[in-house]
Amino acid sequence: MKLERIWLIVVLVIAPSVLMAEAAEAPPDADKGFVSIFNGKDLTGWDGDSRLWSVKDGAIRGQTTREKPARGNTFCIYRGGDNKGLMKDFALKLKFRIRNGNSGVQFRSFVKDPKRNKWRVAGYQAEVENKPGKVGFLYDEARRGWLVNVGDIMELTRDGNKIHKTVVGKVADRKALIEAGYYKMKDWNEYTIICRGNHIVQYLNGHQTIELIDNDPQQRSLEGYLALQIHAGPPMLVEFKDIRVKYLKAKYGQAIRLFNGKDLDGWTLSSDRLKDTWSVKDGVMVNAGRPGGYIRTKAAFTSYVLWLQVRHLGKGNGGVLLRMVGPDKVWPRSIEAQGQFGSMGDIWNIDKFPMKTAPDRTRGRHTRKAHPSNEKPLGQWNRYEIVLDGGDLEIKVNGLVQNTATGCWETPGKICLQSEGTKMEFRNIVLIPIVSGKDRKP
Repeated sequence: MKLERIWLIVVLVIAPSVLMAEAAEAPPDADKGFVSIFNGKDLTGWDGDSRLWSVKDGAIRGQTTREKPARGNTFCIYRGGDNKGLMKDFALKLKFRIRNGNSGVQFRSFVKDPKRNKWRVAGYQAEVENKPGKVGFLYDEARRGWLVNVGDIMELTRDGNKIHKTVVGKVADRKALIEAGYYKMKDWNEYTIICRGNHIVQYLNGHQTIELIDNDPQQRSLEGYLALQIHAGPPMLVEFKDIRVKYLKAKYGQAIRLFNGKDLDGWTLSSDRLKDTWSVKDGVMVNAGRPGGYIRTKAAFTSYVLWLQVRHLGKGNGGVLLRMVGPDKVWPRSIEAQGQFGSMGDIWNIDKFPMKTAPDRTRGRHTRKAHPSNEKPLGQWNRYEIVLDGGDLEIKVNGLVQNTATGCWETPGKICLQSEGTKMEFRNIVLIPIVSGKDRKP
């Protein structure tokens, strides 16, 4: 809690002068709460053209030949579980390997015309193809077409019959992802796809590839089927295994971009002394580090998922203040998700904010993170995912749960980004309201 603290948050775009290979994040959510929906032996719970789909060596195999071609794009659809395969809000993990051709992972999809073709679906598709820089993008099969390129965050809106596809920021640098080997050619790769309300993110082998806020009420999907694709065309072979899903029980509102990437609209400073401390450049919120204080939202929020990226440009201090209440001062009553370099994931209790933390890791106001630091090197973007769900708090750093708390005072409060001595940058700050919980429980 020193004044030299730098702080963390937001999804930041890497400036050319700091371009470097993108380090992978930990698989979001690890495996806690996930259930397997493929038994590794047969297609129980799955429905597809038996000429083309089979199970071999513990994997679902989709294969076409000259003798057995696909009659148009066709899919193997998951129809198991209590809801006959329909999925709403979830985290999905699966591994795939494609030898040749084109494929995809459909989610929140629907059958276009059950009477004509029960294996033809439309909806969101995570691309599966042996093309680094393209694999990992988001497509809308048989509906709105190409959506989000690898590396982009997009917001979709509609004006009558016109759809606006607006790239509002970067989640990663495409070239850096390729250099980091985010995709393994003709080998097993793992997708992680997370859907909360109208907010969608995709990871490939621990690297975030896209983010979407879908504000098109006419054609977006908030629920639908999971399906695996065989693409029409030349003979192809694709395999899928280790298919697991975590059903998220919360009810979510519309995702909100707290930072518009252009100016500081919606934010206010803790003091006029900070008027030259905070600025916006190239879609990034920049903190000069001095003097000490914070910038905060004008609006107050109670329960939400805060999804953002932060980049340290020096070994300094900072933090994200949650449910901040009372007058502006250094420092206001709140919960601090620590932003000091090397200490992301720690919790500081400011001004006796009511909450309960792990007693074995708590000393005074400070609760150490549960695991060794998993932050990326200086100059690379870190991902903070903070869930405040009623009285429960969960803090993830680069996909790893580093801290939790219970009994947090349920009060509307501001969200603050601290300035504590070192230059830091933030981008893609997105808030997903939790209308009713619980987000974290399977």
